Amino acid sequence: MFLLIVRFLKPEKRDIEQMLISDLKSIDSTISFYSEECGEIGNQQGTRWIIDPIDGTANFIFGVPYFNISVCLEKNDQIVEAYVYNPITDEMYYSTEEKKASFLNDKPIHVSETSEIRNSFIVFGFSANIRNINRYYQEWPLLFTECKKGMGLLSPALNICNVARGRIDCFIDFGSNMEGHAGAALILENAGGSICNYDFSEWSHKTKGCIAASKNFYHRARDCYF
Repeated sequence: MFLLIVRFLKPEKRDIEQMLISDLKSIDSTISFYSEECGEIGNQQGTRWIIDPIDGTANFIFGVPYFNISVCLEKNDQIVEAYVYNPITDEMYYSTEEKKASFLNDKPIHVSETSEIRNSFIVFGFSANIRNINRYYQEWPLLFTECKKGMGLLSPALNICNVARGRIDCFIDFGSNMEGHAGAALILENAGGSICNYDFSEWSHKTKGCIAASKNFYHRARDCYF
């Protein structure tokens, strides 16, 4: 099944991106876009779709079945509608600012109730880069040593959505970008979670890096940061 899906997604990221843009333009031909591959497209002020055609590109390229397609609508600098699709499991996460709730394949989702570090599952946004790994160890030593399980996973939108559905208690990534985390952040917040910039300043989806957690665990994570 995985090979069939990869074959379907085989075109370059730019081709997938163009398919998404074409479909969205068929709904509103005047809308603007920001995408990872093409940058800014269009000149409509205040409203645009933000697209990441493959979030988790390295996983996709090497056949690791953990990646997604992320699309969200930004109005006046606020994300008001978001979709994150996992083609491997056929799971669609979505949320709107109007509904104030988040869904996975039409079923409501909510963050976990975990509040203790010793019971937590923590995900960090790193691959086999020793400088990045060392930075996380230096800045989050308590989480690494005390959590029930910690690991590195690359695919920010999917990681944040897994926090939203209660699979992961906290996701930490100093390098995530707008295309990868903007839409998933809305899904998390409307599922009862919390998100902030990597330095714990107020959340801005335009800022690089994020800390995403259940509300019960958010303050515990903050106390662990060095």
